[in-house]
Amino acid sequence: MKKLMIGLLLFLRPGAAQAVQPSGSEAELQTIVVKPGDTLWSISNTYLKDPKKWNLILKYNRLPSSDPSIALPGMPLRVPTTLLKEEYRAAKLVYSLNEVLYRRTGVSDWRGVNMKMDLFKNDTVRTMAEARADVKFYTGEILNLFPNSIAVLRPPGKKDIDVELLAGELRSVKSRVITASAVIIPKTKDTEFGAKLKDDLTTLVQVTKGKVDVKAQGKTVEVSEGFASEVKMDMPPSQPVKLPPLPQFEQGSVTALSATGGPQLRTDGGVVSLANLKTSLKTPGGPSANLPKGEVPKNIPTADMNDKGIDTSEIVKMLSVGNPIQGYHLQVSKDQAFTTTVLNKEYDAFDKIDLNEILPPGNYFMRIALVDLLGFEGKFSPPRPLRVGGGQ
Repeated sequence: MKKLMIGLLLFLRPGAAQAVQPSGSEAELQTIVVKPGDTLWSISNTYLKDPKKWNLILKYNRLPSSDPSIALPGMPLRVPTTLLKEEYRAAKLVYSLNEVLYRRTGVSDWRGVNMKMDLFKNDTVRTMAEARADVKFYTGEILNLFPNSIAVLRPPGKKDIDVELLAGELRSVKSRVITASAVIIPKTKDTEFGAKLKDDLTTLVQVTKGKVDVKAQGKTVEVSEGFASEVKMDMPPSQPVKLPPLPQFEQGSVTALSATGGPQLRTDGGVVSLANLKTSLKTPGGPSANLPKGEVPKNIPTADMNDKGIDTSEIVKMLSVGNPIQGYHLQVSKDQAFTTTVLNKEYDAFDKIDLNEILPPGNYFMRIALVDLLGFEGKFSPPRPLRVGGGQ
């Protein structure tokens, strides 16, 4: 009887089965993909916060029938975002560089992304070599994917998780992240952090703003701004360790670190190099290296970071002495906001990079973050003007 009354009301309403296009200010619409055999009843129960509002779907779509119990063909439906359950509200791809791919849930093929495209629950995003992607969730959370990374958005079966990192590295604002070895939960509204999944499934977590809880094997460690934690597979999180210092540009061509006596970064004539390695090569129990200019040190007594038996206290001690530097992450852009990078690469501490051989002559901006022995990356320095193919 109830179905009969609903059907009668729909029959009496003119154009019930036809889409009525709303004005631009009436509603923000999102597309959902209907599986063959779904009905308005099943769609409403799955996607809508209030399943009783199934009839509002008719307002925005041209359907073959207005009967909520009739099976629909596989088709896209436009639905007001405010009606959708939070887990089904789309994220948007807001930036991509080079080859970025995506894969819909239940589909095996990878496809190239389109700017401003919608990404849905259980969609997977993949960045290839030298590629980057930025995803913005409807709540305002930002996800930055680095090269050679794979991430699943709103993975099913993982409650209160926004992103599952399957490979590579990401940076995030507020997103709740899970990896093979850890769960990362932001504790403040403005929390910014990075997560990196190594080949052995070890997770590196570094916090640049706010604080996060890192969980693994029944243990939770709070990591605050400026600190990091390592989580090996089937192991609890390490105690927080301090991130590498922030490079700050001074007068001239030398960059001095905020840490007293730290390594200096030279940028003479478009050539980038770490100039003072004395402090960066300090290790607990090992002497400082005093080397002639240009000589590469050999047999430096450092701890084996691949040793699975290394104790957390050893790591803390090692990183507390001068923040030993393994390398640096260099970014070069044509604009100060770094909306598009022309160079984005990590280099070993002893590498000398001649940008004159890599980039066309012109004016650029550069910024650098130091990377410590564990692979933790510090904050980027403020952008600095750079001249390639001429005097600085």
